[in-house]
Amino acid sequence: MSRQSVELLVTAENLWFTERYLSVFEFLELFPADALAAEGERGVPVKLRTDLGFVIETDIERSKMQIRNRSKLHGWMRFTAEHKLRPGDRIVLEERADREFDLRLVRPEISA
Repeated sequence: MSRQSVELLVTAENLWFTERYLSVFEFLELFPADALAAEGERGVPVKLRTDLGFVIETDIERSKMQIRNRSKLHGWMRFTAEHKLRPGDRIVLEERADREFDLRLVRPEISA
């Protein structure tokens, strides 16, 4: 199995949305098809292992093409809040194993 990854740039224009939602529309093929929730049902969860030491378990909302777990305690909003997301950051999602992904933030270095 080859590892796949995506990198998302945080801009001033998408900062507010990105702090609250991880839209997977542009890289949906990274996830197993059964992770997509059917109407009125749940999909089979995937695990996003964060660089902050916690795991986000989530499926994908088919109607919105977003990960479902946006919890401030266990989910996407915790990841973005603890990183204090800002324009210029890059969010990297990389396949680790079947149904498991590494999720990390790469912040640009400030030149003196």
